[in-house]
Amino acid sequence: MGNEPLSLTMLVTDWLFIDATIDNTVSIAATDGNDSVVRQGRGIREAGWAATRAHPRRHDGWGGWPPTDDELTVALPADAWRFVVRELHRWEQVASDAGAAAPVEGGEPGAGLPESRGLEVARRLAARLDGVE
Repeated sequence: MGNEPLSLTMLVTDWLFIDATIDNTVSIAATDGNDSVVRQGRGIREAGWAATRAHPRRHDGWGGWPPTDDELTVALPADAWRFVVRELHRWEQVASDAGAAAPVEGGEPGAGLPESRGLEVARRLAARLDGVE
Protein backbone atom coordinates (compact mmCIF):
# COMPACT_ATOMS: atom_id res chain seq x y z
CA MET A 1 0.00 0.00 0.00
CA GLY A 2 1.17 3.56 0.54
CA ASN A 3 1.07 4.32 -3.18
CA GLU A 4 -2.70 4.35 -3.71
CA PRO A 5 -4.16 7.86 -3.94
CA LEU A 6 -5.83 9.10 -0.79
CA SER A 7 -8.11 12.11 -1.32
CA LEU A 8 -8.22 14.50 1.61
CA THR A 9 -10.45 17.55 1.74
CA MET A 10 -9.37 20.64 3.64
CA LEU A 11 -9.77 24.39 3.57
CA VAL A 12 -7.88 26.12 0.77
CA THR A 13 -6.05 28.12 3.44
CA ASP A 14 -4.69 24.86 4.90
CA TRP A 15 -3.53 23.71 1.48
CA LEU A 16 -1.84 27.07 0.87
CA PHE A 17 0.06 26.56 4.15
CA ILE A 18 1.08 23.05 3.03
CA ASP A 19 2.07 24.33 -0.42
CA ALA A 20 4.30 27.03 1.10
CA THR A 21 5.86 24.53 3.51
CA ILE A 22 6.65 22.06 0.74
CA ASP A 23 7.98 24.92 -1.40
CA ASN A 24 10.49 25.64 1.39
CA THR A 25 11.41 21.96 1.51
CA VAL A 26 11.94 21.79 -2.26
CA SER A 27 14.07 24.95 -2.25
CA ILE A 28 16.40 23.61 0.43
CA ALA A 29 16.54 20.14 -1.15
CA ALA A 30 17.41 21.65 -4.55
CA THR A 31 20.24 23.64 -2.97
CA ASP A 32 21.47 20.49 -1.19
CA GLY A 33 21.19 18.37 -4.34
CA ASN A 34 18.58 16.04 -2.82
CA ASP A 35 16.77 15.18 -6.05
CA SER A 36 14.41 12.61 -4.54
CA VAL A 37 13.00 15.18 -2.09
CA VAL A 38 12.75 17.73 -4.90
CA ARG A 39 10.76 15.24 -7.01
CA GLN A 40 8.49 14.27 -4.13
CA GLY A 41 7.87 17.87 -3.12
CA ARG A 42 7.16 18.97 -6.66
CA GLY A 43 4.73 16.07 -7.08
CA ILE A 44 2.88 17.13 -3.95
CA ARG A 45 2.66 20.74 -5.08
CA GLU A 46 1.56 19.71 -8.58
CA ALA A 47 -1.27 17.61 -7.10
CA GLY A 48 -2.49 20.72 -5.28
CA TRP A 49 -2.24 22.80 -8.42
CA ALA A 50 -4.26 20.17 -10.33
CA ALA A 51 -6.93 20.21 -7.62
CA THR A 52 -6.99 23.99 -7.83
CA ARG A 53 -7.44 23.94 -11.61
CA ALA A 54 -10.44 21.61 -11.16
CA HIS A 55 -12.02 23.76 -8.43
CA PRO A 56 -15.21 25.53 -9.59
CA ARG A 57 -14.13 28.82 -7.97
CA ARG A 58 -10.49 28.62 -9.00
CA HIS A 59 -10.18 32.30 -9.90
CA ASP A 60 -12.29 33.81 -7.12
CA GLY A 61 -9.47 34.01 -4.56
CA TRP A 62 -6.03 35.53 -4.33
CA GLY A 63 -3.54 34.78 -7.13
CA GLY A 64 -5.86 32.48 -9.06
CA TRP A 65 -6.59 30.24 -6.08
CA PRO A 66 -10.09 29.44 -4.87
CA PRO A 67 -11.29 31.50 -1.87
CA THR A 68 -9.38 30.50 1.25
CA ASP A 69 -12.53 29.48 3.12
CA ASP A 70 -13.60 27.05 0.35
CA GLU A 71 -12.68 23.38 0.49
CA LEU A 72 -10.13 21.73 -1.76
CA THR A 73 -9.69 17.99 -2.27
CA VAL A 74 -6.15 16.84 -3.00
CA ALA A 75 -5.27 13.25 -3.90
CA LEU A 76 -1.83 11.97 -2.89
CA PRO A 77 -0.45 8.59 -1.88
CA ALA A 78 -0.52 8.05 1.89
CA ASP A 79 3.30 8.09 1.88
CA ALA A 80 3.23 11.59 0.38
CA TRP A 81 0.72 12.77 3.01
CA ARG A 82 3.05 11.39 5.71
CA PHE A 83 5.92 13.32 4.11
CA VAL A 84 3.77 16.47 4.34
CA VAL A 85 3.15 15.83 8.06
CA ARG A 86 6.89 15.32 8.69
CA GLU A 87 7.75 18.52 6.84
CA LEU A 88 5.13 20.52 8.75
CA HIS A 89 6.76 19.30 11.97
CA ARG A 90 10.25 19.96 10.60
CA TRP A 91 9.53 23.56 9.67
CA GLU A 92 7.74 24.15 12.96
CA GLN A 93 10.93 23.04 14.71
CA VAL A 94 12.99 25.38 12.51
CA ALA A 95 10.69 28.29 13.40
CA SER A 96 10.87 27.34 17.08
CA ASP A 97 14.67 27.14 17.01
CA ALA A 98 14.84 30.54 15.31
CA GLY A 99 12.55 32.06 17.95
CA ALA A 100 9.80 32.74 15.42
CA ALA A 101 7.39 30.27 17.03
CA ALA A 102 6.59 28.82 20.41
CA PRO A 103 9.17 26.29 21.62
CA VAL A 104 8.53 22.79 20.33
CA GLU A 105 9.58 19.55 21.95
CA GLY A 106 9.05 16.25 20.15
CA GLY A 107 6.92 17.95 17.50
CA GLU A 108 4.48 19.40 20.02
CA PRO A 109 4.24 22.83 21.65
CA GLY A 110 5.30 23.15 25.26
CA ALA A 111 2.68 22.84 27.99
CA GLY A 112 0.29 25.76 28.11
CA LEU A 113 1.40 27.14 24.72
CA PRO A 114 -1.06 27.55 21.86
CA GLU A 115 -0.80 25.18 18.92
CA SER A 116 0.77 26.81 15.87
CA ARG A 117 -0.82 26.70 12.44
CA GLY A 118 1.75 24.17 11.19
CA LEU A 119 1.19 21.83 14.13
CA GLU A 120 -2.58 22.19 13.84
CA VAL A 121 -2.57 21.22 10.16
CA ALA A 122 -0.09 18.38 10.83
CA ARG A 123 -2.23 17.04 13.69
CA ARG A 124 -5.39 17.05 11.56
CA LEU A 125 -3.62 15.31 8.68
CA ALA A 126 -2.04 12.72 10.98
CA ALA A 127 -5.45 11.94 12.50
CA ARG A 128 -6.89 11.32 9.06
CA LEU A 129 -3.93 9.10 8.16
CA ASP A 130 -4.23 7.07 11.35
CA GLY A 131 -4.87 3.48 10.33
CA VAL A 132 -4.10 4.07 6.64
CA GLU A 133 -1.32 1.84 5.38
